[in-house]
Amino acid sequence: MVRNYHRFFSLNLYHEYYLNRKCPHLDIIPTPDCQMLFRRLNMHGRQIENQYVALIGTNEAQDPFINFGQIKFYRADYGQSIFRFYVSLKDPVFLNYTNLQPTPRKIFYFSNRAANFQNNYLNLTVPLEEYTTNKLYQPGKLVRDGKTGQVYEANSKHLSKKKTDLNDLALWAPKGLPYLGTPVAPLQTGKNYQPGDLVTHEDQIWEAVRQHICSNGAQLKDANFWLNRGTGQLQYPTGNDQIDFSNGNYLVTLPEPVNQAEISILGFNYHPENPAYDVPVSLPQTQHFSQPVSQVNVQLNQLPAGKYQIVVNKETVPVYYDPNLPNGKVLGVIEIFNFLPGDNPYALLTDEEKFKIPAYSIFFPTRRVLWKYIRKDDRAQTITDTGHNQYQFDLTGDAFISTVPIPLSEGVIKTLKLEFNTSDFKLAPLPNPSGQRFSKCHRDDYDYICSEMYLNY
Repeated sequence: MVRNYHRFFSLNLYHEYYLNRKCPHLDIIPTPDCQMLFRRLNMHGRQIENQYVALIGTNEAQDPFINFGQIKFYRADYGQSIFRFYVSLKDPVFLNYTNLQPTPRKIFYFSNRAANFQNNYLNLTVPLEEYTTNKLYQPGKLVRDGKTGQVYEANSKHLSKKKTDLNDLALWAPKGLPYLGTPVAPLQTGKNYQPGDLVTHEDQIWEAVRQHICSNGAQLKDANFWLNRGTGQLQYPTGNDQIDFSNGNYLVTLPEPVNQAEISILGFNYHPENPAYDVPVSLPQTQHFSQPVSQVNVQLNQLPAGKYQIVVNKETVPVYYDPNLPNGKVLGVIEIFNFLPGDNPYALLTDEEKFKIPAYSIFFPTRRVLWKYIRKDDRAQTITDTGHNQYQFDLTGDAFISTVPIPLSEGVIKTLKLEFNTSDFKLAPLPNPSGQRFSKCHRDDYDYICSEMYLNY
């Protein structure tokens, strides 16, 4: 018997560090319950480089195979199912060059309920926080301009005073496709473009989706060849994408001690118009204590793996429970919901249960660090940047330290020049520090991460 399969959806991991933007150091692994769901739905999945592709068996009408003619079974039978995946570290060095702050007992939670569709990216991360004034920002913090959507990363610890501070390069660095390691070049007719290549045309950025030779600018409008990426704004994982994790019991911390705790555990309601975690998944409990307590133990081991809301008195805490989650290497989880209506850009199927083939995305930000060059003796005098970034370095003792953090990249900055106290000797380009050797550099009441390199001159 010949079985036909159709691409159902894909999960794409991107990273600013890499010149091709493909993140190779993470595995996407279906959870045990997802593997069972795959078998029931006649599905198969495979990861190739940074992309996980899910295929599903089809019928003669090219619908999911469980549909029969005009009778659509998929949403009716599987609308309340979730495809769950682990995002696992293949190489811990990933955390060296990624601007993430993993927190103990938390994991990253990515979902097609993120409602963060921008520039044709179906982001699985929640929208970034908007920039506000009168707030203390730490280096590495990501914010979004609420008007333009442009994303910025804090270069220094500072109290925000006015909106125009975002234009101060000492305080903020703009992020997005125009600011990656390789500048985006203008469109060239007659050039052979490969999938993933970026071009600019009339103040817009476009990404090639297949190999082709570009004949003219009008071809950019053909979705078979190009995807419009707007002006290149991106979205990234932050602390707002993290959730408390438990593999058994969970301790809820209360704002003040109590003698009695009313406990409810709520699951997802799968309501297309009013989705929420408001469905009781176990009987309410009441715990009494002889002495006031500020922490209440809640048992979760009777539940299926997934996300829940725990309510203790008036305190509500979202928690991700999974007794099978592998320890140590799992960075986060991905949940792909089936209930979304067809007009939702994140939906797997149209209302007629035809394939939409969504390509979901997670875009990881590269880490910015101070660059520190330690000179051999006092003959080395200055480091200058002749490129468009115009990075500056201060000499403190025997160390040249960049005035702002510089993004780590697979690419190389070839515009740094080391000058000596004799005018007839200069060294250019200066080698770049690696993302393997880090130290701390204290400046302006903050311990910056610093990438060091010892010079032999």
